[in-house]
Amino acid sequence: MKAIVFNLGITIEDIVERPILNDHLQVVPIKALITGLENSIYAGLLWVRPETILGSIGLVRVTATGVDVESQLEGKTGIVLPYSKKYGGIGTEIDGILAEKSVIPQDVFVTISSDHYDDRFLLYPFVSIGLQLRKMLRGSNTLIIGDGLTGLISAKMLVGYANKVGMLRDEFTYKIRIYGVEEVKEINSSWDSIFITTMRSWARVLVSSLSQQNITVILPRFMNSWPVVLPNNNVKFVEPAKLNGVFEYIEDEVSDKFFKEIVGFSDDLFSSIPSSKPGIVVDVTKSLFHKV
Repeated sequence: MKAIVFNLGITIEDIVERPILNDHLQVVPIKALITGLENSIYAGLLWVRPETILGSIGLVRVTATGVDVESQLEGKTGIVLPYSKKYGGIGTEIDGILAEKSVIPQDVFVTISSDHYDDRFLLYPFVSIGLQLRKMLRGSNTLIIGDGLTGLISAKMLVGYANKVGMLRDEFTYKIRIYGVEEVKEINSSWDSIFITTMRSWARVLVSSLSQQNITVILPRFMNSWPVVLPNNNVKFVEPAKLNGVFEYIEDEVSDKFFKEIVGFSDDLFSSIPSSKPGIVVDVTKSLFHKV
């Protein structure tokens, strides 16, 4: 079968179909959300094992289930989250969704109604992180480092919950301004907590430095193996998770205007990496393998 893999670069190859493990689902991709994860692989900031199938987030349809998974999931559509507690990062540490048939852990699949789909639902992983940060950082002075989807959506969601929200931009020249978020050029001691979303190497040094101070450092958990080295104190993780209220927040709070500011659309996967916006929605049915 054909798949988009990492093999000294991002390429399409014929590979052997993966077996369905007991607690896994076999899925076909419908849409993929290209984010900073794929950008980091492309740029060499994030190493993945050769022949790993890429694609961390997307809309898929279940075609078969493992023996420990309810067969009623067959035929269901849903969103794939980029991280499994048991297996690690999807499309980074284990195979992702960009193949004619992919095999993913059940715990990363969030069922949706096929007649109630909205492209905004692809933001589910980032909104789930934002909802958790609201509880963790209420009343704090929080600096967010990085202006990808994780940073932008978290900043938007923390306004009105954190006492103060700042953003130190890292990557995109396409700058999206968020009401209530202070633009920061350097780090000082006025912040109680710092949420580091960039995957650039200097972030690891920053984590070690900040954790020695009385500052809480928070990192998004998209992989078990990144960052490679961490101090033991004052570092917390927040991961994409299945939570109540995520779809409701997206429908009520993520406007079409904001969504189109942070996400672009394409029928061509290879021209979408690296992405020109924080996220690119790729219609896999038009651009890659098959019609769904």
